[in-house]
Amino acid sequence: MKQKPFIKPIIMKASKLINKTLTTIETLKAKEEKTSFDFVRLANAEYKIESKTASNIYKVVTASEHLSDILGKSETPTFKQFVAKLPEKPFYSVYDGFMTMRKFNKVELQQRKAARQNKKTAAK
Repeated sequence: MKQKPFIKPIIMKASKLINKTLTTIETLKAKEEKTSFDFVRLANAEYKIESKTASNIYKVVTASEHLSDILGKSETPTFKQFVAKLPEKPFYSVYDGFMTMRKFNKVELQQRKAARQNKKTAAK
């Protein structure tokens, strides 16, 4: 049975660390006889990749105690809404997740828009 690749092929260039981790995963999976240390390395490498997926970032961000401060009075978005506003990247950081959640704070968006408009009218 042919295994599916661990991640989907991505057009964007991943970092050297990610490429090295993916190479480690492929190398360890290709080994015929694995020691317990090899299984530990494989599990760690897979976790390193899995922890940067959109679903895991959403889970970490929504569990944060600071989420209500970031969102203000806005409701927590669904995973589908969250992914729609995430930037197109092969992997994400928790910072990317928090910055995406910030986009759902309607009061802050309105304040930034008003400040820009006031700045434009003051320049005229």
